[in-house]
Amino acid sequence: MRIGEYRDFLIKALAKRKRVLSKGKPGVGKSFAHRQACEVLGWDYIPICAPLQSPVKIGGYPRPPEKEGGDATHALFDGIARAFRAVKNTHLHIDDLGMANGETLKAIVDLVQFGRIDNRTLPDCVVVGASSNDVGHGADVQGLIEPLKTRWHTIIEIETNVDDVVVYGLSRGWPADLLAFIRNTPHALHDWKPSKSLSIDGACPRGWEYVAEWINDGFDDSEVIAGCVGKGRATEYLAFRRLMNDLPDIDQVLLDPEGAQVPENPSAKYLVAMAVASKMCHGNFGRCVTYLKRMPAMFRIFSIRDAIKAEGERRKAGKLADKHVPIAASRDYTAWACTSDGKLVMTA
Repeated sequence: MRIGEYRDFLIKALAKRKRVLSKGKPGVGKSFAHRQACEVLGWDYIPICAPLQSPVKIGGYPRPPEKEGGDATHALFDGIARAFRAVKNTHLHIDDLGMANGETLKAIVDLVQFGRIDNRTLPDCVVVGASSNDVGHGADVQGLIEPLKTRWHTIIEIETNVDDVVVYGLSRGWPADLLAFIRNTPHALHDWKPSKSLSIDGACPRGWEYVAEWINDGFDDSEVIAGCVGKGRATEYLAFRRLMNDLPDIDQVLLDPEGAQVPENPSAKYLVAMAVASKMCHGNFGRCVTYLKRMPAMFRIFSIRDAIKAEGERRKAGKLADKHVPIAASRDYTAWACTSDGKLVMTA
């Protein structure tokens, strides 16, 4: 399942009190999808890191009765203790489940299926979920014991997808040149492979997010970027980034969409299309379309659809201003959407 689809599925599954385990390669966004689903639902989110747990931290530390003749019980720790005290909808997310040792996994079994520790039961408002790498992902995962594996309502394998990552990045302010590079070089999105060395051998979406943060903070050193996505991808991206020197200024493009330069280089077209997408809004949609119509339809499709989807992502995350006017509410959008070009783009 694509990561964007998984996030939307998880929102519905949590609302139905379903226990879901996601698995996938490092850096595809599994853990973030659980956090993001809680943001959309307005739920409390309690993550616990499975490899840092022990049977005692899961089941609690034995403590004597509070009064003579009473029952001995267990003192719970950290996130699990918070979950047992929850009074509103809460997601207890067990992260990196497969990295826990065998005894810890056994201790988790009863918690997952019955929400039970000792003689206490999780409140009905708490739903347990988990994420994990799989065997062969270089994460020291040896597999899951069958009793634990079959206690999830379902196990979903997560896949990376260029469209989802570009929309995600656009909604969070990734540099336009980075989004254009991923569009232009889709195989560079996730070519990660496990390695014993202390260097990064290939890229993954998490690595590209770190690249976006470095670039936005003013760093474009090749060694820094290589430390996020590997030397090969860093070299390719920085070479692509240099194309920006030959591009028209996007603010000028939007001031004069009919006269501004349209680059000949296909890679540069990706850059301009993503730069326009990053600027697109209710007030300038007509000018954006005017310029994008001077480019092949493929670039227009990417730019307009990514901008609208990214706006939707920001809305779900509560990151739009109170008085924000949607792109689709503009008069220019309404007129364009009824044309053959609008139908082509929005149904492509």
